[in-house]
Amino acid sequence: MFWSTGSTVDAVAARVPITRGTLLTQDLFATVQIAPNEQLAYIDADQLDQLVGQRAAHDVAAGALVDPGLGTAEMVPSAGRTVVGLSLAPGAEPAVELLVGDRVRVILTEPVYACTADTTGADGTAACTSDMVIAGVVAATTRDEASGQLTVSVDVAEQDAPRTAAAAALGRAALVLDSREQ
Repeated sequence: MFWSTGSTVDAVAARVPITRGTLLTQDLFATVQIAPNEQLAYIDADQLDQLVGQRAAHDVAAGALVDPGLGTAEMVPSAGRTVVGLSLAPGAEPAVELLVGDRVRVILTEPVYACTADTTGADGTAACTSDMVIAGVVAATTRDEASGQLTVSVDVAEQDAPRTAAAAALGRAALVLDSREQ
């Protein structure tokens, strides 16, 4: 038998399994006593009210401690949006570090993906330039230090996802950063 003479803290645990996207309500949680531990990520019981009304950003098993990153006000991607992964070689992205939330445009570098034979202007030139530009928002980034490849998850409109993914898969996409001024 083990007896602890140290102090305990009240922490929040999942009473039932919680799946990503679930609306967080008080009845999903329980308060448990644990020994304070700097290596554990948990929410103090007095902070539970801050979770209520938010959405679950990730799954939580029943009985698991709830970490501070569980609640999110907005799911990514939101309704009508899709996150597309781009693997960009050096030169296909800005030299400025991309941050989550940055407004970007994905430029489809191969006109075949964006234009069809019947998209010509009155003067006979291609009129599909705007179809080659897809607005998005950076959802996440990682860089492979060995190759220099940048992987960017970009949140785009649902209808733009197939063209963006096809261009990305064939290495026919570049990324530009729009102004960070609001």
